[in-house]
Amino acid sequence: MGKWWLLLAVLALWLGVGYAILEPGTADVGPDTHRSVAPLRIVSMAPDLTEILFALGLGERVVGVTQDSDYPPGAMDKRKVGTFWQPNIEAVIAAGPDLVVTLAIEQQRDLARRLRRIGYRCLVVDIEKIDDLFNAIAAIGEAAGADGQARELSDSIKGAMHRLQAATAGLPKVKVLWVVQREPLRVAGRDTFINEMIELAGGENAVGPTLHVYPAIGAERVIAAGPEVIIEPAMIPGALDQQYRQATAYWQRFTNVPAVTNKRIYVIDGDVVSRLGPRLPAGIELIAKCLRPQVVGE
Repeated sequence: MGKWWLLLAVLALWLGVGYAILEPGTADVGPDTHRSVAPLRIVSMAPDLTEILFALGLGERVVGVTQDSDYPPGAMDKRKVGTFWQPNIEAVIAAGPDLVVTLAIEQQRDLARRLRRIGYRCLVVDIEKIDDLFNAIAAIGEAAGADGQARELSDSIKGAMHRLQAATAGLPKVKVLWVVQREPLRVAGRDTFINEMIELAGGENAVGPTLHVYPAIGAERVIAAGPEVIIEPAMIPGALDQQYRQATAYWQRFTNVPAVTNKRIYVIDGDVVSRLGPRLPAGIELIAKCLRPQVVGE
């Protein structure tokens, strides 16, 4: 029997079962992702995918997550299967999944390709912009037998987004500089979901069109942009106060920038605004509070 199993594994590797090339913004569902039996053991390979699965009510079926999947709290108790950038295929297989959900980055595409060759079901989704999020929710819902929950979740997110957008409708846009890192200074450009969130919160990206998605810029560009608000997401949980002190010290040199003059430099929870998932409305609200505290609330 062992020889037969080995022969089948070699045949699967030779055929490259289930591998397909994705175009941006699409969901790669594979040849047997739509089987009639809903998967009972799901592995998630990214924090935002984990959040989607839990928001769909599938948390009990999740048997493996990446080390950086720390929300909701229940995700922290799940088996760890590597990191976002370095998935561990042995740990994934050890979890015994009947569905593995990955993002479309190269490392995870490669994981999905290798898993399919030995017979595992994989769903690959691309989440770069807000519309992609809703496509991903629908694809995950369909693959997991949770279509109704997926529609409800998308409708809930869209409803919350529309309410937040209505709160600042008709008001002048606030110019925002979104800082990704300070040394060297790198910011979010306009072709990003961060830019979409800024606009939904009633703001305008202070940086004009750029060649790169997250461009590095110099002091002259910052002064010329004239941001009214500067926002930095904190990447280390619980380090908001420390990063705020560092940020205010750094920005004091830009005395001609309105955000500095008016003390409108904000450090906010990076997980909420940097993961494009079900907490999207919370991220937009957090940004809106920085831009218009008198409208949205302190």
